This record gives sequence, structure tokens and C-alpha cells, in this order.
Amino acid sequence: MEQMSSMERVLATIRGEETDRVPVCSLAVGVARKVSGCSFPEFSMSSESAAEAMILTNQLVGDDIILCFTDLSVEAADFGQEMIYPDQTTAHPNYDNLLVKTPGDYSRLKRFKADQGRRMSTYLDLCGQLVSRVGQDVPILGFIYGPLGVLGMLRGMENLYRDILECPENVKEGLEIVTDVLVDFVRGQFGRGVAGVCIDTLPASRSGVMPNVWEEFEGVYAKRIKDEIVTHGVLNAHHGCGFSPYFKEVRKWLEPAVLSFADVPEDCSTMAEAKEKYGRESILMGCVPTELLYSGTPADVVRESVRQIDLLGSGGNFILAPTCEFPPNGDLLNARAMVTAAEQYSSIRARQEELAAV
Repeated sequence: MEQMSSMERVLATIRGEETDRVPVCSLAVGVARKVSGCSFPEFSMSSESAAEAMILTNQLVGDDIILCFTDLSVEAADFGQEMIYPDQTTAHPNYDNLLVKTPGDYSRLKRFKADQGRRMSTYLDLCGQLVSRVGQDVPILGFIYGPLGVLGMLRGMENLYRDILECPENVKEGLEIVTDVLVDFVRGQFGRGVAGVCIDTLPASRSGVMPNVWEEFEGVYAKRIKDEIVTHGVLNAHHGCGFSPYFKEVRKWLEPAVLSFADVPEDCSTMAEAKEKYGRESILMGCVPTELLYSGTPADVVRESVRQIDLLGSGGNFILAPTCEFPPNGDLLNARAMVTAAEQYSSIRARQEELAAV
């Protein structure tokens, strides 16, 4: 086949059509700051700095999708959680000064419009810059942290899980407020022209809570966000990088067109079974280990990427990607190696087909 553009390649994959090669999304987010030389705080809080870094990184790496993501603290910061912004690593809450200090504080959280929040408005501006500058050529995928994850940033995950057991109605009061704001945040991303939105629900795995607990305390709330995405007719994606993700429950509540994941689903025994069970109705996205991307060589990454394409790419419906965000202090040569692997794989398979036809 003739070489496709990134937009053509991704659209064809979504439609279930043949492509010239597997699309690649290296999730090179925080590491992008290295390309432009900005600091982590600049990357998190300056839409201009983040846009420049992401666009330059995309040009160097050759990704087919740009994930518009800076860090997981965006939503929680605007609820009033104090954040720490280190120079050499990702922003995170000040766990010594959590906003929700007692179960009674959930109901005291304040609703607000996303474009009135400092971090959210900066993020929305970043979406707009990426769409206007490169969105015709490369799909821009928005991002939102799930309601339970945001509440965990405000309360601390250990405290939150204990509250689910001891005072569930208090937790649900907080989830109602957080979800209202997140739905508005998603609307703001649509207004900036993103091609889709990815919902991150880390607790939907054995790394989080039991399946029935996740359904009650996040699935039902995240569905409201999904409904908003579907209403706008854009790509509905899901990310879950926990151990043994709950694909069955996630599909029930979120019906994602794309499933980005890191481990064999809870109801499967192998990745091959996951492909057979879920790779027909959803596009699977993964699964190059982030630890390999951090410590391995480009040659290691090429070999593993080819293995993943062999394992999960058969029959299409696959995007090659890391198991989670590309290591923020990793080597971008390993991001480029993923694209190289996809290109080489297609060339090798095309040559094999030619020889077989002779």
C-alpha cells in the first residue's frame, strides 16, 4: 500500500480498514519537555510551552496520535488541592495537606466551570493550540482522569478506599460533585476540537478495588462522562494501566472504541485470549512495558514492539503503544524505536507476501 498520513492511518484503523502499517502512539508526554528544554512546572502550567514541546516531539518521533496530557493533577488542583511541582518529575498532591481531610469534607467540595479553573483552562488552551497547529494531520486525543482517581488525589487513595467501606454515602456525595465538573471539562475539550477523549480509570483493576465496587463507585459516574463523549460523536477511548484490568466491567459502563491497557484482563488467561475476546469490538492499544522503554536499548524496544504487533495486531484493531505514559525521564530514541518497529514490520510482511506469491 502507499504510505498513509497519520490521520489516514488512524481513521482507517477506527473503521476496520486495511492500513499501510500499525498506528503508533508512544505516549511521550512529560518526556517531551526535554525536546524544547522547558521544566516540568512550565510543561504543566504553560500551554505554550507544552504545545511547543509536544509538537516538536511528534515531529521527531513520528507518532500517529498526540495525547494531550500533562499530568494527573490537573483536575484535583482546580478543586483546591495543594500541589507540588518538582523540577525533574511529575506534579503531585501534597499528601501532608490533603483537601478532603475527613469524610464530612466530600460534600464541601465546590462545583465550578472548567474554563474558570487555572489548570483546566490552561489545559483547554493547550488542546486548542494542538488542534489548530497540527490537528489536520495528527489526531489530538483529549484526556480526563476518572472521578474516583480525582477524588483519590483529594483524599488519598488509602483513605478513600477505607471511606468506601465505612461511609460510602459520603464518598458518593463527593463523586457527584466531581463528576459534574468533569462532564463540563469534557465539553470544554470538544469545544477546542479534539478528535476524541480518553478516560483514565486506574481503579478498574486488581490494583484498585473489586469489580462490583468499581462499578458502584466509578463505573456509574464515568458513564456520564462517556455519554457526553458519545453525544459529541468523537472517539471514545479508555486507559487503565493497573494489574488485571476489568475489561468486562469497563465495556459495560464505558463502551470504549479504544482500550489502552498494561496487563492481561482479569477474565483472560493470555494476551492472545484478550485479542480474541475483546479485539473485535474494540481497538486494543499497548503493550510495550514502560520499564523496557526506560532501561532497554532501542534494539530491545524494536524486538518487543514487533512481538506485540505479532501478538495483538493480527486482523487489525490495534495501536502500538506503551503500557502507560512513556517514562518522563526516559530516552526518546526508544519512542522512535516503536515507530521504526511498525515500519519494519510492515516492510518485512510485505516482502514475505511477495515471495509467497512467486
